[in-house]
Amino acid sequence: MNEFQNLSALDAHFKALEQIAERVRAQVAPVFKVQEALRESLAPLFEVQRNFQKAIESFSIEQGRWWESIRSIEVPRFELPELPPIVNQFAEFQISLQRLLAPAFDEVQKSFSELAPRTRETLLLLGAHGWYLDLQMPLPELWRIKNALSKGNAGESEDALVEYFDERLGVIEKSITDEFPHRAHLIKAAFNAHRRQEFELSIPVFLAQTDGICKEVVNQYLFIKTNKKPSTAIYVERIAADTYRAALLSPLAQTLPISASERERPAGFDALNRHTVLHGESLDYGSKVNSLKAISLINYVAHVLQAEKEAP
Repeated sequence: MNEFQNLSALDAHFKALEQIAERVRAQVAPVFKVQEALRESLAPLFEVQRNFQKAIESFSIEQGRWWESIRSIEVPRFELPELPPIVNQFAEFQISLQRLLAPAFDEVQKSFSELAPRTRETLLLLGAHGWYLDLQMPLPELWRIKNALSKGNAGESEDALVEYFDERLGVIEKSITDEFPHRAHLIKAAFNAHRRQEFELSIPVFLAQTDGICKEVVNQYLFIKTNKKPSTAIYVERIAADTYRAALLSPLAQTLPISASERERPAGFDALNRHTVLHGESLDYGSKVNSLKAISLINYVAHVLQAEKEAP
């Protein structure tokens, strides 16, 4: 099984569970029919019970007529279905259900155990190419992009990410301004500049507001280093490293191109970088792709940190 198939396993298991559910419903149907037949057979007995209850209640009101009330209850004739077949059917159903579900749940559990490290690997690979996760991105789409990047198909991945974020501009803008209404005038100005293709103006605002949001939410600046690591690593490292929460936050604990210092940038470095943009060192950063990368970053920081802050 190749890497893409491994990454897609979780989605495959969910589909398998849907198929299992259909099979379970098919197996349960006969049991429900037996249950319904049993209930219909016992209906006369329940009627006797209700009549007897009425008689008892009337006794508290009209004591002298109690015995007559009891004698007036007519007990109907009815036959119970044979119980052993019903019991056996339930027992067989339990055994078959366990055999049916156990392997699927074992596979799902395995997939979930692999989800955190694979997510971390995927998000760091995206970050190395200047892109960041949108929490609304479907897992299969994320896995496809990761697989293409792993195979060296950066162009294919970038085209997919450009299309994805381009289509979600309005949704992302609204979600960030709704979350941080006091920053709305700056966020909207940056998005409007992006739509006018004034990327030299949109990118610096997105980067500055990303840092401001980070400081506001977790009291750490994204682009300041402490012990050669982003200050946000202090926050991320408080979370157990093997959890999915830590995996989602992993780009904030690593030095990636967007935050690389002068010493960390290799010769010929031309990726989007906060320092070179805001300090006037880069003069050719103004492109649609770089602006969408900056949008992916502010969207990621705004929602991942806010979700983490609100987590129990």
